[in-house]
Amino acid sequence: MDRNAGIEYFDSPIDNKEIYDAYVIDCVPEREDLGCLQLITSTSNLDEVRNLLDHALDQMGLSHSRRNAEFLLENLKALSGRLAIRLTGNKFITSELVALAIFNAHCRTAPENAKSWVSLNRGFFIPIDDIQDILPQLSNDNERDIRPDLIHVSVAGRRGLLFRFIEVKYRRHLRMAQNPGELIHIQEQTATLRRRWSSWYLNDDLPSTPRSVRRAKLARVLRFYADKAHRHYLSDPDYRELTLEIDRMISTGGSYMFGQMEQPDRGFIFCPEFGLEPLEISPRNWETRIFLFGPNLLPDSEFRQQTIQSDSEALPQIFSLNGNRLNEGKESSAIDDHSEEDALIVYQNREMNYSLNVPEGSSQQTFSTGISLGMDILTNTKVNWVPTINGNPHLMVVGLPGMGKTTCLINICRQMLKNGIKPIIFSYHQDIDAQLESSVGAVRFIDFKGLGFNPLHVLDRDSGHGYLDVAGSLRDIFTAIFPELGDVQGERIRQAIKDSFTEVGWGCQDAGSENLSEPEFKRFLEILRARPKPDRVQQTLLSRLEELADYGFFDLSAQQESLWESELPVVVRVHSTQNDNLQRAFASLIFYGLYKDMFRRGIQVTLTHSVIFDEAHRAAGMKLIPTMAKECRKYGISLVLASQEARDFHVSLYSAIANYLVLRLTDVDAKALVRNVASSDQERALIDRIKQMDRFRALYFCEGKRKPAFLALSL
Repeated sequence: MDRNAGIEYFDSPIDNKEIYDAYVIDCVPEREDLGCLQLITSTSNLDEVRNLLDHALDQMGLSHSRRNAEFLLENLKALSGRLAIRLTGNKFITSELVALAIFNAHCRTAPENAKSWVSLNRGFFIPIDDIQDILPQLSNDNERDIRPDLIHVSVAGRRGLLFRFIEVKYRRHLRMAQNPGELIHIQEQTATLRRRWSSWYLNDDLPSTPRSVRRAKLARVLRFYADKAHRHYLSDPDYRELTLEIDRMISTGGSYMFGQMEQPDRGFIFCPEFGLEPLEISPRNWETRIFLFGPNLLPDSEFRQQTIQSDSEALPQIFSLNGNRLNEGKESSAIDDHSEEDALIVYQNREMNYSLNVPEGSSQQTFSTGISLGMDILTNTKVNWVPTINGNPHLMVVGLPGMGKTTCLINICRQMLKNGIKPIIFSYHQDIDAQLESSVGAVRFIDFKGLGFNPLHVLDRDSGHGYLDVAGSLRDIFTAIFPELGDVQGERIRQAIKDSFTEVGWGCQDAGSENLSEPEFKRFLEILRARPKPDRVQQTLLSRLEELADYGFFDLSAQQESLWESELPVVVRVHSTQNDNLQRAFASLIFYGLYKDMFRRGIQVTLTHSVIFDEAHRAAGMKLIPTMAKECRKYGISLVLASQEARDFHVSLYSAIANYLVLRLTDVDAKALVRNVASSDQERALIDRIKQMDRFRALYFCEGKRKPAFLALSL
């Protein structure tokens, strides 16, 4: 508390620059007209405030340099010292304050005739939350108490004081920034307060006494903020013009004429992913014009040079709304050659409709919001994963036991089914089975009762070498099931499978393979058993295969049906057997069967299935997983891996998966994952954050985004 100095001492950047830079202030009550005594608090400890800004900038994917923090703090203080103090509070979202600060900086540099920005050359802002005592009362109990952030006050030529109402919002991603429901809400905020403000202060039909009292209170507030603007930037002539106009509003009474203009109100949405110039994203006939703007004014901003090309590729198809009415029930036709100013997404029932780029006439499904993973803790907005056949549809979920992986998988499966995508889940633990069944209803469970297909099936019968490809693939699978087997033993498996094919006519130069049948799966084991005088290498190999044979692994089940054709979600209960070798063999051969049948289904125009591995570290040795991840997209298949460990997966898998949901991990796994999914300058901070993550909290790294989102998982 400072007894000897008034607010002007701390808040005069022109006259007392050093004092202004050193202190953040707040006072109660905010203005001298609210009481004869004011309690003024000041602090010169700005390091903590800067740390809070650093955290917000990091979450937004922006540089958290000292210059950026000082730039934002300076612009917040210029708007209101109370806004700067709010950085330390829990109720106000820091990212919204960052948006307000950057918006204020734009308005300070904007010319008076700017089409988008509200120029401060001859006017000033009033934070609406700071003047709630003079806000018009609600007309009835049913009226919603919604309001924008700021009032801009200026003199409209010789036509009197002009009031413009402004709302500023922050959205992390471009898709959320252009949400039609958000734009409509901004329009309602400004229109509602304008209606109340006009009725309360500008209504000439009011009796003279209440009108004079109301305008006198308003004049005191206007003078307070005009004085503040004069201390900060407003020139002497412009300040005198404003104060004289305020006095004239009081002296002329009912004959005073307020300024007017077409479409006076503004909405601004700050998105860190957006480019340099503001883009109008509201229909032309709205009273409130709404603009999208980016972070290019930050002193240290990589977005000064970057474009939004990577994001525009991920955006839905673009449609024109300007001049069209909302919610007509029909979508506008797509446009190919329109300027960026005319580009707007489709409005339909106040929800966003992502129209994926698919061939004309195809049956591609649309995702209205994608698959919700949770809420962004920084912005309190939904974080969505939108798997599409046109992008990278794969996701890796990594976290320690009990951190929320199973809950997340259940949530993903439920939403996938709603979007027409059928999950096929490899379950290594019984937890997910019952939860999934209670969440989605009927589920088809696959337990080990013999394989439901012949792994020796040959797809490519035309080349004449398709059976050799099968032999090589099964060799790789068995050496992955039994890592202790060497190259010699692997080659004996391949040779035995090859011999089983040649017994039924495969490999003959004169015979075509179109009408040949595949041998029984167990035949290669019989060939290995029949070889005389088995050496030590042979005995070791047979001992491993005989263990599987004891469980009937090489006997095919009577019912043979492709899992791709199931109408229900499928759960392959790998945990139904307790033998580790049989678990690996069962999962590997089922996955191999899916891989082969994928080619038989052919290329798809939409995502139809998702192969999901729960406890995927148990399947990390499958060499086919990276191959599947690279090839399955065009066949309409998404791959989701949920694992406790990140270091066990082959490095090539990280080049095939673009989306990662990271829960709490150990130091070793955090390092292994971050090195593969994040840039080197983020490594240390991300590793520390991942190691300290709370339960049901995660970082979401997604395709095309440099920085992850920090979110609370959907439960």
